[in-house]
Amino acid sequence: SSSIIASFSPSSCGIRVRSGASASCVKRHQRIFPSITHTTSPSHYHHYPQLKIQMDDENDNSTKRKIDSILEQVDPLEIRLDATLLAIYVLCRFLFYDVTTGVKQTPGWELHDAIMLLQTLSSAIVLSALWTLVGVFGTGLFQYDATNDDNNVWNKPLINAIISAPLWVLIEVAFGWPTAGVFWLESTGGNRDLGGSFLGDQEWSLLFSLMGAGFLGVGFMMVLGRYLRQYIA
Repeated sequence: SSSIIASFSPSSCGIRVRSGASASCVKRHQRIFPSITHTTSPSHYHHYPQLKIQMDDENDNSTKRKIDSILEQVDPLEIRLDATLLAIYVLCRFLFYDVTTGVKQTPGWELHDAIMLLQTLSSAIVLSALWTLVGVFGTGLFQYDATNDDNNVWNKPLINAIISAPLWVLIEVAFGWPTAGVFWLESTGGNRDLGGSFLGDQEWSLLFSLMGAGFLGVGFMMVLGRYLRQYIA
């Protein structure tokens, strides 16, 4: 009886499908190429989804291994110390802004004050999260073998600040959180639109000034804190 076999696909090796092959020829092809010799019935296509799923699983496992390898080298104490220092910086920044805005018309604690404080705490959490993500997966700021490296006092904190601080300021502006967000709203008449149609030369200048001030403040605070931790404490 005649049978139909396919050794390789035309796109891969240029070998065409042959018909009328003998049973011994079929067996010989199956012994040499067991994974690619199959009948031309539609059922042979089930090999390819399985191969794709296997490759996807291998890629996922490889990515997971890389992430696990990075996390194993992280010093949690350094993350906690930096997060504490960043939270102190954000709170002091808000208090300085609050003191310089003048005397309140109504003395005492109001709902608006509680909302501002919660927004400030949210801002501190966002900054700490951005700082940690960049330090763990970007600059290697929190690695065990680099905790006594001079780069962890100067270069890496500044690189971390260049990346994380402007993003943090943009989030403050977008949500109207103190301090940058409140200053933005007061300077632009309460408009939170960051689209290109709204931003003129003055708005772009103000936005870049806020991001630059955020970088300088975060960078100076973290370099000073890490210097004191490493060389003074």
